[in-house]
Amino acid sequence: MHLVYGYSRVSSRDQNLETQIDQLKARRCDLIIQEKMTGATFKRPELEKLLKQTQSDDTIVVTRVDRLGRNTQQLLQLVEDLQTRNIHLYIIELGIEATHRNGKLFLTILSALAENERALLTEKRNAGLENAKRKGIKLGRKAKSKAKVDLAIQLWKKGEKTIKEIEESTGVGKSILYREVKKYGLKRE
Repeated sequence: MHLVYGYSRVSSRDQNLETQIDQLKARRCDLIIQEKMTGATFKRPELEKLLKQTQSDDTIVVTRVDRLGRNTQQLLQLVEDLQTRNIHLYIIELGIEATHRNGKLFLTILSALAENERALLTEKRNAGLENAKRKGIKLGRKAKSKAKVDLAIQLWKKGEKTIKEIEESTGVGKSILYREVKKYGLKRE
């Protein structure tokens, strides 16, 4: 029996897989694999498990090319592996079977364009950050006032309030508090 597997992936834990899953269900996938992992990493445990369990003539369906990888080389290696194992790859957004000759050519071109777009966005972001630094604009989170941090430390040292209560009353997060406590080697009274 040949199975159709759907693979859905988002880059961060707070993103939603629902739209991809709906599209994969519409393609009548027998099993839908879900993963929340950045595509920039080569380690995607759920995809790796999926690739191990697929057999000749099975099909893997994804909604978009970038669900499988973030660079052309990574993507083409995957397509080559699937092709060698006679596993079909269907990309919904493109409407193509990527493991066929023409589909592979089209996929190569699109993947290279997407990789180039990511590089351009990175260049633009870095140029914007450099420009902001030249203008003296402070980047990152606003520093907590020294008075609030000092108050949080005093409350922590007394040991009368929980960390959550200290956070709520001073607005100083536990990571800042612990960093300051460690920095000065402070102990509770």
